[in-house]
Amino acid sequence: MSFDFPVPASYFQMKDTLRLWANESGLAAYASSMFGTDSGSPNSRDKSTSDGNSWEQDTFGARIEVVQMHLNLSVKPFVIYGVEDIDRGRELLQQAYRSEPLFQWVLGDLKNDPQAKRKKEAFLEWMLDWKLKNTISYSHMMAIANPATKELAGCALVTYPGSKTEIHQLLSLLKTGSAPPLFLGPAVKARFSALEHMSAARDRLAGQGPHWYIHLLGVGHAEQGQGTGRLMMRIVCALADQDALPVHLQVVGSKNKAFFEKCGFRAMQAMDVTSENAPPLKIHLMTRVPFPKSIELV
Repeated sequence: MSFDFPVPASYFQMKDTLRLWANESGLAAYASSMFGTDSGSPNSRDKSTSDGNSWEQDTFGARIEVVQMHLNLSVKPFVIYGVEDIDRGRELLQQAYRSEPLFQWVLGDLKNDPQAKRKKEAFLEWMLDWKLKNTISYSHMMAIANPATKELAGCALVTYPGSKTEIHQLLSLLKTGSAPPLFLGPAVKARFSALEHMSAARDRLAGQGPHWYIHLLGVGHAEQGQGTGRLMMRIVCALADQDALPVHLQVVGSKNKAFFEKCGFRAMQAMDVTSENAPPLKIHLMTRVPFPKSIELV
């Protein structure tokens, strides 16, 4: 599907243009569910959007229940939705990603910086918020809780074909015009911009046909090393096997690469992100091929 329309000056003009284009292209139902019938006011929200998202979450939740039954899991995975629950998921991801090499690369060397702690926390919080805001509208957040404490043990943000429309994804891309907090400095902004250019690699994966994609995967500190991450991956891969589709993701660091290799993924390509006064950051594009017979649909 191609998008052939002039580029308006603002986000809300773009929203109106997309609504008009969708209507003219015979996608009126999609336009109504995504944009509503308003003129693009930032304070308006159509009820159909909420209803549509609820239906999507219920469908995804039902699929998770099928996987739980077939895999005979002792823990019950569930779908996270609602502001408070998503905030809990964000807090867990912030905890899990604090020592990730990707974040350390963007921030640079802060050993002699008196504001190092403040900068680390501010950037991590901002980047996770940025990622969630620009993917949550067309993705699902799945989680597992610790049976004893009932606290979140791990969560994953995933997208799969048919879960949301192409217009959802396009509109989310229009919201990405953001930059790290100014006090982090121009070097951080430059490295983050270089990282954004790697979206071209993501587009190449998307061009290989329908697939599942894992945007984020995090495990709480107390749960690390106890198989929670492997269990989360087992569930996501089983869901993809129902569709007979591959799973794609991107990772940084040899430790992360080795973890996903144990989960059945293979590195298909490695790409270096470069920025001035920073060592190259190697990103591995990984894929797991489907095993359709592992789970039968019921």
